[in-house]
Amino acid sequence: MRRVDLAEASVAVRYRTLLTLWIGMMMSIVIWFVLTRWLEVRNPENPQLGLLLICFGFVPMSSSFLVKQVLVGKAIDRQDPRLLQPAYVVAWALCEIAALLGLLARFAASSPHYYAAFVIADSGMLLHFPQRRHVLAALGQEF
Repeated sequence: MRRVDLAEASVAVRYRTLLTLWIGMMMSIVIWFVLTRWLEVRNPENPQLGLLLICFGFVPMSSSFLVKQVLVGKAIDRQDPRLLQPAYVVAWALCEIAALLGLLARFAASSPHYYAAFVIADSGMLLHFPQRRHVLAALGQEF
């Protein structure tokens, strides 16, 4: 097999792995949301706590962009594509924290607006869709 073919196969495998992980993380947020719709809430409504939890969802979601930028930059500078996967996973996990705060707003505060935290989490996850150009740059190839 030619060297170019091996490099293309490596890019395809690494990118496919990132896509699979991204889909899994998106599905976990969907499962959390389904859980909120399926289970009954018995706590009294606390609108202030619910709003506070939803607003706190912006903190990890917005910090995920800085974390990913730094970690992807390290992967590209070191020409090490193995560092891309942790960069993306950390960013996705920070976005998932917003969904977990929405889950908490639903069950601890009985907030009727808990779904906003899930919107925050999903928007962060969509903005962190895996980029093939990052894989190519980490392998030292042109994109």
